Amino acid sequence: IDTFSKSIHDKKWTIAIVNSSSFGISYPEHLRALEQFAQLIRVDIPNNAPASEFHEKLGAADGIIASVTPVYTREVLRGLPKLRLLARHGVGCDNVDLATCTELGIAVSKVGPEVERESVAQMAIGLMNATARRIVEGATLVKEGKWARRAKIALGVDFNGATIGLVGIGAIGKTVARILTHGFHAKVIAYDPYVDAKEVAARDATKVEFDELLARSAAISLHCPLTSETSRMFTAREFAKMNDGTLLVNTCRGEIFNQADLIAALESGRVGGYATDVVEGEPIDDSHVLLSTPNVIVTPHLGGYLVVSLRGMGQTMVDDMRRVFVENGFPAVLANDGLDLSVSRIARFRK
Repeated sequence: IDTFSKSIHDKKWTIAIVNSSSFGISYPEHLRALEQFAQLIRVDIPNNAPASEFHEKLGAADGIIASVTPVYTREVLRGLPKLRLLARHGVGCDNVDLATCTELGIAVSKVGPEVERESVAQMAIGLMNATARRIVEGATLVKEGKWARRAKIALGVDFNGATIGLVGIGAIGKTVARILTHGFHAKVIAYDPYVDAKEVAARDATKVEFDELLARSAAISLHCPLTSETSRMFTAREFAKMNDGTLLVNTCRGEIFNQADLIAALESGRVGGYATDVVEGEPIDDSHVLLSTPNVIVTPHLGGYLVVSLRGMGQTMVDDMRRVFVENGFPAVLANDGLDLSVSRIARFRK
């Protein structure tokens, strides 16, 4: 019997569920599936925690199911010698130092975009409608007994025939384009340097350069990952190129904006409304500056929270862990594309 097979019979692996408020809660069967071969620990680690806290709480972890927080830096990862698989409970891996994971042989898996595609796209459309028609503000007026003030917020943006820009037209972006084009009869334009014009057209949009998108769009919806290219891609320069009253919708990451410039653009009216499901440094409390800025809607990262997507995300975590720790294999979707599987920690412990 080889070492790997013997180890399965002799011990249970340790899998840490870190900062997740949803995994195993809506679908406890996912916990039961993991408990067949693993000891589970739930761990909360603040965003500003020192590396030593990670090492203390996660030092025994063979696998980690990681939420959008905290950040797994090089210092953190170098102090987790048992870690073989870090599975992101989501599609974004911007809180994980992928280069260091690759260097150390740690596999990083993630949820495929098809799992959250419809859920996040519908959230984006909902936020776009909410800011265009000032729905949240209207509901607040009713609760405050100010029904008669509805005329002050009645004039919204009509998406029928409007030009709407998408930054990113991947799995989620193309779903938003489909809804806008066929449901609202909007004219959708898209900036995405990684998709050619023919393919953009097949995804119900017209390919444009970034500055053209800024100048033409009545509303802009963001559907790009947070990378070195997209971090702070919206600054005072970009806001200056927009038409007055442009609406912004963000279901990506808060770091795509320079926050101070965004607030200035909102206060000047250059940005007519900002509806976001993500905030830099989330989770935030009620003292956050965005919450006291006019024409802003903030929701608590609900984009992937539909029944079908939560189930799919959770099942992906179970499947990835089972592939590694039971089936002597590798996860389905690797985020660190450059990982040499032959010398990864997974391969080393299988020998």
